[in-house]
Amino acid sequence: MIFNNAEKVLNEIEKAAQAQNKPGNVMLPIIGREKGSVLEDVIKKVQPTNVLEIGTLVGYSAILMAKNMRKGKITTIEALKKNREAAKLNIERAGLSKKVEIMHGNALDIIPALEGPFDFVFIDAEKTEYLRYLKAAETKMTKNAVVVADNVKRFEKEMKDFLKYVRESDNYRSALHDFGADGVEVSRRIRIAL
Repeated sequence: MIFNNAEKVLNEIEKAAQAQNKPGNVMLPIIGREKGSVLEDVIKKVQPTNVLEIGTLVGYSAILMAKNMRKGKITTIEALKKNREAAKLNIERAGLSKKVEIMHGNALDIIPALEGPFDFVFIDAEKTEYLRYLKAAETKMTKNAVVVADNVKRFEKEMKDFLKYVRESDNYRSALHDFGADGVEVSRRIRIAL
């Protein structure tokens, strides 16, 4: 039943995003089905028990992840109040409120106070801050945690430091999932930086 509710809400959010995708409108930047398939596949494979999501928007990716998790919970952080309220409603309608906790505020202020440890981190927020988000989260991450980052081709310039870090440091094994105009980076932590 929850799966059906979650699918229904995901479809509604997709329709709303498409309706907004007209000249002069600001598009609703959800991960969508195509790139979201990477997120779903990794969640199904890893089956994390404690997920940190940075950037909730309207709850699309939180629902996508939660419906594919057998157990565990998601802590998601959203800076904008109106997005948080929309996300709360969408997550409730999807029947996933027990699995998802939404926090409101600046992720860089909230992450240090979180308990953790997180075995999965999804980053889809302010593009220039990806490395700072990751560095803040690292102290709360398990040794083999998986980090998924959205928009890594579309905003490659803005997150150059983040991409250099996950691709070139010895702390992660990282791979780009290329979708032409955009991409998703999946990085597995293999070493804890000293």
